[in-house]
Amino acid sequence: MTVHALFFCLRPDPVTAAQLTAVSDALVQRFGLREKPPRTERLHVPLHHLGWFDAADPVALADVRQRAESAAASLRDAPARVDFEEVLSFTRKPRNRPFVLSGGACLDEVRRLRAALGDELAAVGLPVDPHFTPHLTLLYDDLAVPSQPLPMPAPGWTARHLHLMDSLQGQSTHVALARWSLD
Repeated sequence: MTVHALFFCLRPDPVTAAQLTAVSDALVQRFGLREKPPRTERLHVPLHHLGWFDAADPVALADVRQRAESAAASLRDAPARVDFEEVLSFTRKPRNRPFVLSGGACLDEVRRLRAALGDELAAVGLPVDPHFTPHLTLLYDDLAVPSQPLPMPAPGWTARHLHLMDSLQGQSTHVALARWSLD
């Protein structure tokens, strides 16, 4: 049975995604992480997770998707600059930890956009998680890398679109459902 995880995110353009994959490869070597196939097409900065939905209950999935699309269509916000200045592993689980790019003030525009989208989601009755660490997951590894400045430059981009995605759990697949221009 397929489980769907719906989420809003910002996605890099194809050139930036390829550059981020090259940075990921260099960081794998630097920190002694396991080499993995590139995840270029799945690179994103998550903004809001909307929940997990069993394919056996298509009504719930369709309802949340409709409300999420309504919220996104109501959003009036500017493009957001996405830059990174640190690398770390999230350690909330003992294995298969997300190895991510993150940052402080350099991601304030992402935080602003997330807050504005959160207001729209709340207005259509969808829950909004107050906890947020802006990041871009490069890969998953058992090794924990402590938070530290990026040892090399990582490309950023100006996010001009908001994306609604469906992550098919256990299949390593993200399906693009919709996108909206930020302007």
